[in-house]
Amino acid sequence: MIFPSKAKIVAYHAQQIERFGGSHGLRDEGALESALAAAENRHFYEEAGIVICAATYAYHLCQAHAFIDGNKRIAAETAELFLEINQASLSATDDEMEELILGIAAGQITREEVEQRFAQWVVLTD
Repeated sequence: MIFPSKAKIVAYHAQQIERFGGSHGLRDEGALESALAAAENRHFYEEAGIVICAATYAYHLCQAHAFIDGNKRIAAETAELFLEINQASLSATDDEMEELILGIAAGQITREEVEQRFAQWVVLTD
């Protein structure tokens, strides 16, 4: 399993801010590192597969508020990037992803619920 680096996510965030607007920069580097490590830790210590790891990225990056702006966007984009580099994709619509990410941000959706939805949406492309 391939995990995106912190540098890749920071660069990807900057690209997203340039494309969609918002403020550049990290608010809390430790929060970013923790959110990114959560997926790897679940894989290594819990033997979590691609679905759980992608859901973990979405949930923890959304909750971490590591960036000044664009946290919800980078949460969704990182989950999708992780899936892509591991030969998978999401079949969810933009509206479904938006509803999920907004629910996470509002504290209305648990990590387990995110995992359940990702289990329905992840499609292996290999």
